[in-house]
Amino acid sequence: MHIDKTRIIEIAKDLIKYKSFTGMEKDIGEYASNFFENIGVEYGIYEKKKGRPNIIASLGQGKKTIAFNGHLDIVPISDESSWETDPFLPILKENRLVGRGAFDMKGSCAVLMHISELLSRERLNGSVQIQLVSDEEKGAKFGTRHIIELIEKEEIRRPDYVIVGEGSDLKIRNGERGILVFDVKFTGRAAHTCDANYDAINAIVLASKAVLAIDKKIDKFHPEIGSPVISVNMISGGKVRNQVPGECVITVDRRTIPGETKEQVLEEIAHQIDKVLGTDSYEILNPIYGPANITHKDSAFIEIVIETVRGALEIEPEFYVDRAGVTDARFYRYAGIPTIIFGPVGEHAHGPNEYVDIDSLAKQAKVYLELIKNCF
Repeated sequence: MHIDKTRIIEIAKDLIKYKSFTGMEKDIGEYASNFFENIGVEYGIYEKKKGRPNIIASLGQGKKTIAFNGHLDIVPISDESSWETDPFLPILKENRLVGRGAFDMKGSCAVLMHISELLSRERLNGSVQIQLVSDEEKGAKFGTRHIIELIEKEEIRRPDYVIVGEGSDLKIRNGERGILVFDVKFTGRAAHTCDANYDAINAIVLASKAVLAIDKKIDKFHPEIGSPVISVNMISGGKVRNQVPGECVITVDRRTIPGETKEQVLEEIAHQIDKVLGTDSYEILNPIYGPANITHKDSAFIEIVIETVRGALEIEPEFYVDRAGVTDARFYRYAGIPTIIFGPVGEHAHGPNEYVDIDSLAKQAKVYLELIKNCF
């Protein structure tokens, strides 16, 4: 099968032109559906909520099923003046395709669509699913999590293996940090500004002391995932400009590694805050948690992936242990399905001048085609 890099670029450009912000995936979903219709590949549209499509194309028949997952939704543009080009008019700069979603992850979705063109002409010894989903950027309730619900109900065939095409620098990413997001509410005592030094406890000041206590580098490390990360990402406090605030809320995002539990991490946070504030001025609220997850290196699937990358790219495979966010891969691991992330080289996901390396997309496609052959 001949991988056509020009064709991958063409499809990726088409995808990037859609302003498919999370919640606005309807039009790009129609494009993807029409694509599979035009190449004669069987597909289904699965919606938990109308207008939030998940398209699954199915190729081949056989005992084993391998699924490739990519998301069509993107994050908004924070500051368009920081872009050197129009984010939705994709442009090639040397070997880089620039545009919103080029790296995260419409370039990979273009790879999946292109390999479906190639596979449609082949006789396969197993089944391939191409999953193009909504809602990855905001938790996947209407996307991959919905697909897994349908898999559990046996309305969609359960994959034996899953590959998520998020960027990984053509390295094998076999695990990812967990996520624990929670609020901390600080309670002071409101007063007129003129009484700030006498009859007030400023809740924003309490929150500021706590932020400095907890927002630090964490001295832990896991060899397959890396180090935990913590960041205070939101703060809200104060009602009017001439009143000392009696309440302030921060939102904390803590990424965990294997061996850390929700209870352990929250206890550590509380201990750090207690040292600067005591125990009576705050409470931790609304924790949302998903544990760290790994497809272990000694699993049969990882061994196949290693041999595939070695053969397809003629390199010694590397594992990805670096900074990276959570992905939809975690939901498949939670469901007990061996899952990896393998995707292209790129930079500036969610930021200005986002780009994907074109050559890496072609290499990604080559690995995927070889992996299908080796898994069957």
